[in-house]
Amino acid sequence: MSGMPDFEAGRLVSVVTQLTKDVGSLTETMNQLNERLAFQEIQLAKGKGMAAGVIVLAAALGGVSSYLASKM
Repeated sequence: MSGMPDFEAGRLVSVVTQLTKDVGSLTETMNQLNERLAFQEIQLAKGKGMAAGVIVLAAALGGVSSYLASKM
């Protein structure tokens, strides 16, 4: 067909097969990394919300305590 010796054609098929396996493995690894990244982004968003809540709560408690202290 292409004038390529059988040995070289066999090597080419072997290399292409291995490359296909490597690409599949790399794709699977990238999917796992993307899932972990999405999970970490969700955790980070939750953490930011918790931090904001703590700051608001601290400010409210500080305001109440200063109000009560000024009334005494």
